[in-house]
Parts: sequence; C-alpha cells; structure tokens
Amino acid sequence: MVFLLGTLILGAALAPVLFWCSQPLFEIPVLNSLRDTDFSRFFERAVLLAAVILAFPAMRWIGVREFQDLKISWAWQRSWQLPAGFLISALAIALWGWFAMKVGLAALKVRPPWNLIPNLLLTSLSVAVIEELLFRGVIFGLIRQTTPTWVGATFVSAIFAIVHPLRPGVTGTESVHWYSGFDLLSQTVQHMGDPLELVSGFLTIFILGLILAHATIKTGALWLPIGVHAGVVFTKMSFNKLTHHLADLQPWFGPDLTTGCGAIAILLLLWLLVWLLFPRASGPQHSLSNGG
Repeated sequence: MVFLLGTLILGAALAPVLFWCSQPLFEIPVLNSLRDTDFSRFFERAVLLAAVILAFPAMRWIGVREFQDLKISWAWQRSWQLPAGFLISALAIALWGWFAMKVGLAALKVRPPWNLIPNLLLTSLSVAVIEELLFRGVIFGLIRQTTPTWVGATFVSAIFAIVHPLRPGVTGTESVHWYSGFDLLSQTVQHMGDPLELVSGFLTIFILGLILAHATIKTGALWLPIGVHAGVVFTKMSFNKLTHHLADLQPWFGPDLTTGCGAIAILLLLWLLVWLLFPRASGPQHSLSNGG
C-alpha cells in the first residue's frame, strides 16, 4: 500500500514535468501528430516512471539485492508464447469489434489509415514489454516476497487498473499546471464512484491484469503476458484509428473495445483460452509459483 500511494503521488508530481519536457520534441515533423496528446496519457507514463524509480528502494527495503531474486524468468523455450498470446488476444478483441460494427455501434472510416498499422504494432509491443516487466516482473516479484502468490497477483492487478482507467478528455493540454497531476488523480477517484465508470474503467482493466498475472504464474515466464497484453493494446488502438465510434450501448459497449460489460465477457473468454491452450510450467524451473 505504501508503494502504491508513493507511486501515485510521485507520478502526479512528475506528470506536468514530463508534459513540459516533451513539448520541444513535438517540433520534430515525425512527432508533430502527438502535439495534441491528452495530459492523461502523460500522467499514465509518469506513474509508470514513478513505479520504476520507487522499485529500487523498495527492493532494498525488503532485502532483494538482484533481479534474479524477483523470480523473473526468460525461459527461451517458451518464447513461442509471445506470438501465440498476441494472436489469441488480438482475435478475441477483434471479435468484439466485429460484433460492435455489425450492430451499428461503430463503422469503418471511408479512408481507413492502414499505414498506421506498423507504428501501432511497434507501440503495442513496446508498451507491453515495459509494463509487463514493471507490473508482472518487478512489482509482482516484490510483493510476492511477503505475500501468497494470488494475493500479490490481485494487488498488482488493482495497481494496474488504477493507473489505466484515466481517459482522454479529463484534462486537456491547454492549461497544464504543476498541480494538474493531482487534479487528474482526484477526478479519477471521483469517477470511480460511479458504477458505470467503475465497470467501464477499473473492472475491465483489473480483469485484464488478473489474466496477465495468471499467464505469468502458469507459464513461469513473461513471454505469454507480453504477447497477450500487446495483442489487446494493438487491436484496441487499431480499432480506434480505423473506425468511427457511432454510439454507446450501456452497460455493454462504451467508448472503446475495453469498456463495458461486453468487454468483460470477451476478457473472460480470453482468460479461458489462456487457461486451456497454454501448458503449465513444471519442475524446479517453475520459478513464479511460491505455493501461495
């Protein structure tokens, strides 16, 4: 809990600094399209940066001296699980997108920007690698030192969900002040008091976090969670770029593919596929299970 509160407070303080420092970069032609990126995105990245910064003193505090002590595994014989996880998660989320288009909740743009697909693929893989190393690797590894496995997995999934439900439009880019990160944090907590906001924001990402934690525990490596995470992010971003959002169908369908009760149903289907299709690691190399 101390680590979570410290991460959120430091992230809120760093978010305006990250925003201001990034502005000169947007003068570069290739990055010009990012100029109007919502401040909430900077907040998300600032919280991730804060978690990385605080992870090192946290490791020292509980007596962890090396990353191997966190039981982070890169078993190369299971690297095939990255593309396999990407494929099943992308297909599952795409199925929900296809259904949304069939019932008139979204429609393909007249001129879909297919040229963005390679960049979206690279972005999704980068985000998945960074966040899985941090959440299912470092933070999960730290928490597992003192708690049973599934208690730690639940707590890390809650942290993961708290960081991610910040949606564009909560705070724009026109007036960012040193306290803007704390304002955004306060607004997010208030929005989570609304049942629909809770379902559309926190709960879906929390379930995704549990899926990724289960994938980590089951396979004893980070390949599968990286693949599943990247597939979800890639399909969601691609759908947002290639289609027009026409309507919500509360509580089933919200502003994007990962909001609403329908998204929860699809994620539960994805969880079932992860459980059925991927073998459990066994023997002494199954380093991500502590018997909790």
